[in-house]
Amino acid sequence: MMNWLYYLLEANLYLILFYGFYRLFLQKETFYALNRYFLITTSVSAFILPLFQLGFLKPSENLVADYILNDEIQQIYTPAESFRTPIKASIFNFENILIAIYLIVSILLLAKFLYSLGKIMKMKKSSFKTLENGVRLFELNDSKVAFSFFNLLFLDPLLSEKSTILKHELVHIRQKHSIDVMFYEILHIINWFNPFSYLIKREIKVIHEYLADEETTSYEVEKYAYALFLIKNSSDAQNLTFTNQIFSSSILKRRISMLNQKKSGSWARLKLLLVIPIIGGAISVSTMAFSKDYAIVVFSSTEKVRSRNILQETPPFKEKPKLLIADTKKNSTSLKAKKLSAIKKNEQTEKLPQTYFYVRNTYYEGKAIKTDPRFIVVNGKGIEDNKLFVGVQNTESVKIINQSVAIKKYGNKGKNGAVEITGDNIKTIDKFPTPPPFPKLSLDRSKNELLVIPDSDYETKTLTIYNNHGEVVYNTMDYKNDWNGKQGNYGNFASPLSKGSYQYFMKIAGEPLKNKRGAIEMKD
Repeated sequence: MMNWLYYLLEANLYLILFYGFYRLFLQKETFYALNRYFLITTSVSAFILPLFQLGFLKPSENLVADYILNDEIQQIYTPAESFRTPIKASIFNFENILIAIYLIVSILLLAKFLYSLGKIMKMKKSSFKTLENGVRLFELNDSKVAFSFFNLLFLDPLLSEKSTILKHELVHIRQKHSIDVMFYEILHIINWFNPFSYLIKREIKVIHEYLADEETTSYEVEKYAYALFLIKNSSDAQNLTFTNQIFSSSILKRRISMLNQKKSGSWARLKLLLVIPIIGGAISVSTMAFSKDYAIVVFSSTEKVRSRNILQETPPFKEKPKLLIADTKKNSTSLKAKKLSAIKKNEQTEKLPQTYFYVRNTYYEGKAIKTDPRFIVVNGKGIEDNKLFVGVQNTESVKIINQSVAIKKYGNKGKNGAVEITGDNIKTIDKFPTPPPFPKLSLDRSKNELLVIPDSDYETKTLTIYNNHGEVVYNTMDYKNDWNGKQGNYGNFASPLSKGSYQYFMKIAGEPLKNKRGAIEMKD
């Protein structure tokens, strides 16, 4: 559902952009039919353009591997605790409340729409006369109404200048203005949170009146007499939001002004060409600003190569090495290891033998942990939601497929690329395995050495020291690399500590993937 709201957000940004263009360049021009089609076309386009993205601005990434011998690794990250203990989310969260508000208001507006439609259907039950092209005329005595809805024309027969009214309303019917009005009513129900949707809905009705006024005065009716006729009969419109009403007083001033306005020159139509770079720029910005999970059309992309660390296990026997995919980007502390140059050719697909594959915790940028967006296929079966899938073990091979090939093979599911995993004895991993601790540290207290955990140069960090029984002997919420290991400070251990082996755990504020744990030997 949130994808739908993100899609609506982007579509409404386009809607605002196009309406702003109309107000700046087209609203005062007299080519009303062109303005009508511009508003309709751009309104539809606003909901189509979010489905597009420019692949070359968000290139898919093929694997370029650096192989690292596992027995040379001295440091490795600790995964975030939240991955080990899933927390059940409350239904009363911001996302659900937002969705509920949106649905409630949309349902209320839909009810209002259906109520107005019901009023017209009720009027339709009275007797009628058939005019040209199957138009039905319903005469409503003493109602003082004059409006049309599709091929239905409702009119008080006692109104003056009845023939002029008929000419005007028949223009609405011939040009099928009711389709436009219904479209914008539905658009407003969906996009009620956007005030510009109301402005566009009102503007299309004004354009309809311009068109009807223009055609009516092009025959026997003079513009001056027609303007007086409108003023004389002006009244508040009936509360039927999706009808064309000739005597609506709210737009009377604009209609009379446009009646007397000089016709726009043909060159003014060239302004429409300005919308082309605006569309291109908008798609470019949205491609980079939105995750575009809802995009279904991807223009050709340029493949981008990104280096990924692949940790190679050292097998206990002399056999072909297997691989453990870490697939990281800033998701680990510094890795001190000897690298073997093994850059693979950047092809459309790559096949790697390996023993594990993890789909989560693969990207770490700043403080955001993301899920690999590629479509994961395990032994021919696709994973529907990567967020619920941790990974698999006992794999025999993993094939990385880029966007263009994945889309051809898997359709929209492959829009971010794909990963094909195969193996006879594949097992699903329920949680991330705990990585090995840091190497054992040594602290010589006789030399007044201070405890400095490798690669822990962060402003805020918590240090906890445990004895061999798992009891806390020292704890500080703001460690400054200033503890010499001689004195405990926690509970019954707020006293001098004996030499021997201890365990440490360091928590880095805001960097859960960089927490440290390991053993420490205190010497005198």
